[in-house]
Amino acid sequence: MKNARRALFWAIGLSLLVVLVYQVGITAAWIQVKQMGWGYVPILLIALSWHVSNTWAWAVCFDRDQTRPSFWALFRTKMSGEAVGNVTPASHVGGEVAKVYMLRDRVEVTQGVPSLVVNKMIELASGLVYALVGAGVAVWMFPLSLEIQIGLGSALFLGTVGIVAAMVSQRNNTFVWVLNVLQKLRFSFLESRREKFEEIDRTIAAFYRQNRLGFWLCLVLHVLSWVLGTFEVYAILYLIEQPQPFLTAFLLMSLSLVINTAFFFIPSGVGVFESGHVFLFQLLGLTPELGLGVALIRRIRKIFWVAFGFVLMVLKR
Repeated sequence: MKNARRALFWAIGLSLLVVLVYQVGITAAWIQVKQMGWGYVPILLIALSWHVSNTWAWAVCFDRDQTRPSFWALFRTKMSGEAVGNVTPASHVGGEVAKVYMLRDRVEVTQGVPSLVVNKMIELASGLVYALVGAGVAVWMFPLSLEIQIGLGSALFLGTVGIVAAMVSQRNNTFVWVLNVLQKLRFSFLESRREKFEEIDRTIAAFYRQNRLGFWLCLVLHVLSWVLGTFEVYAILYLIEQPQPFLTAFLLMSLSLVINTAFFFIPSGVGVFESGHVFLFQLLGLTPELGLGVALIRRIRKIFWVAFGFVLMVLKR
């Protein structure tokens, strides 16, 4: 059943990509891809900088009173886990589970899981803020149709409610609550691990109460990562001789977060990522060919780092 669902989601994404390429045309976009040349080097370095920033953000989410893995161990685990997440329908969830498994020999599960949960929640919150600002600027500056405004507003509202609810629940024994629900449904296969779940909940709650500096530092580092992502779009447009104001790159980056998050179940966002770029470029008065070209360039960068993550995973063995 899982394999069938995975195949279905891949098929949906690939079909969407094929239709998009057929409608927009690949020739002009591919010229831009080849035009990059050595320009891929700075683009890869920009991506490396936000991977470092995100790793640092994760590092500050560990209990200050406990020994945490080295920065290199966290970076390697992050890259490998995200590589796994990019090829599974579980996406972010699959990547986080992979990270827990990879860290099992370096840190207790009761310390590793809370750090991942807190870090991911702060990352989502920072992305939501970034998207909210982008949506506000877009509505203010461009005559968006009512349908697009409603779609953006609905997605951001649901995202806000979900993240706020999740952050509030993390202060109130989230994992134990899930365990109690499962027990009421007569699923007791996790009951033997109740003490570990209780400790995980206590560690998460303690972070929010006692580590305010860690919280704000993690938030700032994730915002920095989104800014670096915006700079990547800006740099790509400059390198292919289609320069745009930094504000345009910001809108493209922030609004793409909404689209990619809404279709998180598509493995690696295949088709959705490219379609979102084409849609947003047209929305901002740019050509669909340019949107597809930028999307393909960013996809190549992504493939490089996914491959790098799998290499790190193999070398670790």
